[in-house]
Amino acid sequence: MEEQYKDIKGLVKEAGLETPSVNFLKNVMDQVELSAIEVSPVYKPLISKKVWFVVGVAVAVLLCTIPFLSESKESILSTIDFSFFNKISFKNPFSEFTFHKTTIYGILFLALLFLIQITILKRRIDRRFSL
Repeated sequence: MEEQYKDIKGLVKEAGLETPSVNFLKNVMDQVELSAIEVSPVYKPLISKKVWFVVGVAVAVLLCTIPFLSESKESILSTIDFSFFNKISFKNPFSEFTFHKTTIYGILFLALLFLIQITILKRRIDRRFSL
């Protein structure tokens, strides 16, 4: 088995390694720039304005007709028992939690630095990518 692979080493040494030309990367990037699409894709929403209008009109019609669907003179909401809200009592777990002044100052300072950083980064990105 080793006999058939003995000649391969010699063939690889004889062929040598292929190296790209000096300007290979520049040539490839030039071709990519030429083939790049110049027109940005047009935004097309999944649900058109006509469909949203129809959905809005349908919801409005349903909301306006629901009170008139009942045959009795009582309102639909008067038949629902809301007394279970009185039985539910939630205790606020943060009722005894207080912030110290230094914590508040620290949070405000970090928020201020964050807002400043966002505006500076936005300007830098706008300048870099503007044409």
